[in-house]
Amino acid sequence: MTIEKVGKKWRVKQMHNGITYRVSLDYKPTNKEAQLIISEKISADDPSGDRRDTFAKSAEKYLQIKSNVLSPSTIRGYNTIIRSISTRFMNTKTCDITQELIQKEINDYSASHSPKSTRNLHGFISAVLTVYKPSLRISTTLPQKRKYESYTPSEDDVKRILNDASGTKYEIPFRLGCYGMRRGEICAITDADLNENLLHIDKSKVLTEDGTWIIKPFPKTTESERTIYIDDELADLIRKQGYAYKEHPERLSKALKRIQKRLKMPEFRFHDLRAYYASMAHAMGVPDAYIMANGGWSSTNILNRVYKRTFTDKQIEMNQQIADHLRPRA
Repeated sequence: MTIEKVGKKWRVKQMHNGITYRVSLDYKPTNKEAQLIISEKISADDPSGDRRDTFAKSAEKYLQIKSNVLSPSTIRGYNTIIRSISTRFMNTKTCDITQELIQKEINDYSASHSPKSTRNLHGFISAVLTVYKPSLRISTTLPQKRKYESYTPSEDDVKRILNDASGTKYEIPFRLGCYGMRRGEICAITDADLNENLLHIDKSKVLTEDGTWIIKPFPKTTESERTIYIDDELADLIRKQGYAYKEHPERLSKALKRIQKRLKMPEFRFHDLRAYYASMAHAMGVPDAYIMANGGWSSTNILNRVYKRTFTDKQIEMNQQIADHLRPRA
């Protein structure tokens, strides 16, 4: 978008779908005013037929234009969200959607869904409307986020899990999980990814919309492509069988739950082994930069907020030392 003076007038200009739209004004608008004015012009004049579309059609078009840049798992997630949107909202013409309609949809949905699911749904609706009704200023009131504190497995928890899995098909994936690897990354590993003790991570196993598991030739994020150093024994186990784990990722989580139940130990997700890795490495004094690189985290903010937690036993020990220091002495 550009704002320029032409003679005694000010003109706002923007290209959309290969067409240049212009609006002349008697005054110089602010950037915010100009964006709103030109967006309304585009919405009113766009000859592409988008104004006649329902939100369902706009959502379909949105997924089509994003199909080559979104991962299969993201598209699958969006299609799940679409199925959660009410029939009333889906059948509403995109050009007729207002902030009030969005707020009502979010309000109704949030009554039976978590704040996170509600925010995901709103994010998708906003993304579609940004493309097909750019003039609409969205300012929805969303439910407050709930702080989620998952359980970080202790050293004893991890030792018991690994001892139980020793010699089984779960030994390699559980041990790789303790190196901070994601389930999908583990399921894509073969012996070709090994160079002595160096394991290169550059792909992931994901579920497509039609229910097929495929190897995606790139990891979750840019930072997720990395090379980690693993112990000799683990590297030899991978070379011996030629892969880390052949079955699909969900079975790792189910196997972990069965072991936890049998051992009568606290439950935690397979993904929480990443938290164990970060906490363990931090406790050993490993610099954050190395922890981030090995785990494929993009920033210390994510590392600190989600993964770098203190172990409960260690926290109790530290608190006992503080209490002893503060205890009144004769």
